[in-house]
Amino acid sequence: MLPLLVMAVVVVVWGLGPPTTKLVTAPPLIGTFVRFGISSPLLIVVLAARRRVLSRKVFIATALPGLSFGINLIFVFATLQEATVSVLSTVVAMQPALLLVLAGPLFREYPTSRQLAFTLAGVVGAVGVILGAGSEIRSSWLGVGLAALSLVTFTLYFVLTRLARSEDEVDPIEWMAGINIWAFLSTIVPILLLADRSDWAQFGGKDWLWIAVVAFVTGVFGHVLMTWLHGHLEAARSSLYILTMHLVAVGLAWWIHDESVTWLQMVSGGVVLLCVALVVTAPDRREVR
Repeated sequence: MLPLLVMAVVVVVWGLGPPTTKLVTAPPLIGTFVRFGISSPLLIVVLAARRRVLSRKVFIATALPGLSFGINLIFVFATLQEATVSVLSTVVAMQPALLLVLAGPLFREYPTSRQLAFTLAGVVGAVGVILGAGSEIRSSWLGVGLAALSLVTFTLYFVLTRLARSEDEVDPIEWMAGINIWAFLSTIVPILLLADRSDWAQFGGKDWLWIAVVAFVTGVFGHVLMTWLHGHLEAARSSLYILTMHLVAVGLAWWIHDESVTWLQMVSGGVVLLCVALVVTAPDRREVR
């Protein structure tokens, strides 16, 4: 029961992410640089308060997923400047189907036919929630391409973190401290090569507030909880549950950005919730190792 309650919290705080990120007016590189620049020190301080340090082993292990996560956030910021929240959510909603293919060989977690059926139905429902906005969906081809890159880089981060939690007992806060440091490092070279004074001049005012929400609520709080969950839920199952974050994101986009909610979106949202509820009642099926 506790993992499901924690997952519900993750769904809400992650659903808050895209609509809040869209409020940031600064260029993607600047927003990502500042986001990880303020979250990394916080996690180090939290570790120190717990009388722990970031070990060399964890720091090295978080290199690839951390770099993937940092690059992912750059793509997310860039996508939301080229497209509506719905476009990004549509592409990212493909992740559970992708993980169904990867879960067996990578995690030795083989979903049942029931999980397969309802996961695919849930993906269809999520796409309906997102595409149901109709004419409110706006994007350039660049926005679609950036959203696809967001999907690939986030899936790589998700898979590598899940592997770490399945193969070894990793402290979630220590793991995310390493992730955030590497993610911050991933922004330095692009900042030096591509950003100029005019880019920095666009950051300020309420951007600090929205970046703080993305960094501390969606980022630190949400991802630490998700790292803990990787040790308690199957990857394909947890990815299906995360589909419900799109209901939160679309609802908040309607409230914050006036992106409309139609009857098709509401019906599709009901399909997502039904599929999640049916998979929740299905027992875990893991290969005994």
